[in-house]
Amino acid sequence: MAETAADDQANQASQTDSNDQTHNQDADLSPTPDSDAWGWTDEKRQEVKTQLNHWAHNMDGWFGEPDPKKPARASLRLVLDTHWANDPVEGQETRVEPRVRGRLRLPVLEERLSLIIGDEELDEDTFLKQSATADARPTNSNQLINRRKTREDNTSIALRWSRFDDAIEEQLGVKTDVDLGVRSVDDIYVKVSVDKNWYEGPKVTVSNDNFYRYGLDSEHYVRGGLTLKYAADANRFINNRTTLRYRNRDDEESTDWNNDLRHVHHLGKEKKLAYGISTSGYFDQNKSTLNSYGPAISYRQPIWREWLYIQTELNYYNDKTEDKDHYPAALLRMEALF
Repeated sequence: MAETAADDQANQASQTDSNDQTHNQDADLSPTPDSDAWGWTDEKRQEVKTQLNHWAHNMDGWFGEPDPKKPARASLRLVLDTHWANDPVEGQETRVEPRVRGRLRLPVLEERLSLIIGDEELDEDTFLKQSATADARPTNSNQLINRRKTREDNTSIALRWSRFDDAIEEQLGVKTDVDLGVRSVDDIYVKVSVDKNWYEGPKVTVSNDNFYRYGLDSEHYVRGGLTLKYAADANRFINNRTTLRYRNRDDEESTDWNNDLRHVHHLGKEKKLAYGISTSGYFDQNKSTLNSYGPAISYRQPIWREWLYIQTELNYYNDKTEDKDHYPAALLRMEALF
């Protein structure tokens, strides 16, 4: 999707909607603090960014002579999610989930090749939202931090080939990425992503994003999403996103869907309020077609530093397949951008 670097940065930092986030890891996610206000934390952050860019520059040199006017860039996103749920069947649960996502861009290869690391599910996060789909919500566990899951999610690494075919992208208006990598420690996979903006007007935009992934362990996984966005004015928009997912592993198939309707308010200084309704269900015969529905409200703003964010959400979903009535759940996210 054609966007400026500034737009990319705003999309990543604010997570305004899922379609903007998917495959928009190109931007430098690091607003520069006022030098007069720098402290120990800013200096340490700058040291991390300097090291990341140094690694990107060295890797860029593997493929040719780097251009000083087009330096290699690196971005890193550190997230700490705290989930809480008052499950009517399993009782109260609190779970902490550290997450990381990063990207190295290599301009020597005509800005086509990038190294992607970390939790790929962060690419699919929509603005201040926990999915109503059951497998995306907390499950009862005696562990505050599931170390095995954290290790498997955050050790994924892939090479991404972007702008795969310029002629196709120019003629059809699509953006295509191909990833080759390893996820969950030992799941070697290939992933093909295709995004398209179908319509973009003064107030209404319609976009579509899809990918197919095949892993030696996870096998077939397909996801398609359609996003409709209506901008009431410069500070408010309504976002409706519908997603379909298909999995096939060890000859066991599953298909589910979810829809998220959100009214988003930009409150200035990167403060955002969103509220709406989520619904989800399954196409499997032994599961409920309309499995879960309920309201959600969320809020996000920078805190202390312009590169640190706090994000909250409250929701009230049910789960018919698991025989669970509506129950409250919450998310608290701390996020740092490098």
